[in-house]
Parts: sequence; C-alpha cells; structure tokens
Amino acid sequence: MDRSSTRLIEHKLADLEKKLEILINTKENLTWSVSELQRENAELRLSNIKLKEEAKETKKKYSTLEKDFNKSKSFAKIVSSKLTPTGGLAELKDSVERYIQEIDKCIEMLEDTL
Repeated sequence: MDRSSTRLIEHKLADLEKKLEILINTKENLTWSVSELQRENAELRLSNIKLKEEAKETKKKYSTLEKDFNKSKSFAKIVSSKLTPTGGLAELKDSVERYIQEIDKCIEMLEDTL
C-alpha cells in the first residue's frame, strides 16, 4: 500500500470514529430523554387518577347538593302553603322561628345521646 492510500484510510477511520462518538452521545442523550419522559408519564398517570377521583367526588357532592336544593324547594312550597293571605311575612317568620327551635331541641337531644 502506498502512503496516500494509508492516509486516506486513516482519515476515513478518524471520520468514522468521530461519527461513532456522535452516535454514542446521541444514543446516551436519547436514553436520558426516554427515561425523563417515562418518569413524567408516570407522574401524569398518577395525577390523572387523582383528578378522576376528585371528579367523582365532585359529582357525588353535586348530586347531594342538587337533592338538598330540591328539598329546599319542597320546604319553600310547604311554608308558602301554610301561609294565610292575611298572615304574610310575620306568620312566616314565626313559623320559621318555631322550626328552628324544634331543630335546636332535636340537636340537643342528639348531643345528649352521644
């Protein structure tokens, strides 16, 4: 082999080594990126599970509140049906105060049993 072909081979080997080094660095960077993305994906999955559970709880609370609201509508109907045309607000106020007193008595009785 002559000297020029030896240089050419050495030059090509040096280029090949540089390219191989670049490929190794790229592979290491990609491996690190994959690890980071897998970690982030796991965190997001956990967060998603938590958010789904929060959504379920919120739906349950909404359902309960909606039922309570419907009960309050019924209570308003009962109260308005008990009003006489002449009694008006004063009678309503008295009725509500009596209901509150009854509720307070019930609460006291419940507290005594605990």
